[in-house]
Amino acid sequence: MTKPRSATHDGRRVTARGKRFLESRAPKVHEDAKVALLLRGPRTSERATAAVQSVSQLKKPDAVYLNRRREVRPFDDASSVERLAQQYDAVLFGIASHSKKRPDNLTLGRLYDGSLLDMFEFGVLEEGGTLNKMLGTKPCLVFVGEWDADDLTKRLRNFFLDFFRGADVDKVNLAGLEHVLVVAMTREPAIRIAISPNRLRLRKSGTTIPTVNLEESGKPLVLDLRRHHSPSLDLWKTALKQPKQLKPKKRKNISTTPLRDTVGKVHVGRQDIDALQARKVKALKRSHHASEE
Repeated sequence: MTKPRSATHDGRRVTARGKRFLESRAPKVHEDAKVALLLRGPRTSERATAAVQSVSQLKKPDAVYLNRRREVRPFDDASSVERLAQQYDAVLFGIASHSKKRPDNLTLGRLYDGSLLDMFEFGVLEEGGTLNKMLGTKPCLVFVGEWDADDLTKRLRNFFLDFFRGADVDKVNLAGLEHVLVVAMTREPAIRIAISPNRLRLRKSGTTIPTVNLEESGKPLVLDLRRHHSPSLDLWKTALKQPKQLKPKKRKNISTTPLRDTVGKVHVGRQDIDALQARKVKALKRSHHASEE
């Protein structure tokens, strides 16, 4: 039996299997689906635990749920969460906790390059329920409310979109689009988020466009925003950078609308209308009597 070839990494020799593992963790032009690490803090309640389990069901199959309690307090020290996320190759996390000051607590956040980017702490009002959906279905996200009112709600919408969108795909089969997440926001008395899972039903309408109906596929998850951690401006700009390979090439006089429609401009030179050869119509000819007059 031949031994696998070895390579070097940070001065240490690694096997071919270890090399493949390091390549899977390396940055890619087209990244894989973002994995969410979901766990319980040092103290939890039944409602907070049920809420983090509901988030795990919404995020499946790109979710890792750890049932054992962990000594993690991300708002005090995020290093423990960063180490766990690196161990499970996750860039998203959710932590259930409970205390006298903040009962039924759920913290959701994301990382960039192994460091904390931003996170939000919520109070759980309704913990959601069992979700009935096909495994691996890419969700359609619908945002309801005044999300463009300020920078906080804009970043909150960006966070939920990044958390639940799943893997990037080039094409979507209409017949396989059945999972819809409706994320509604209200501001009374505080910022309240309701995440409702729905199933999309397409029924015959007699035309080429089917009739679309939404049916609830699980109980909604209702959260109240308590506090948040915002990233620094430099880190946020770095996280938004795209690889050069993904940037669209600029084409002269061609643009794309927000709905991905291609619009082009055609520049025509100045034309001499008098020299145009118009079609000769017999009815427009001057008659013989009119010419004599």
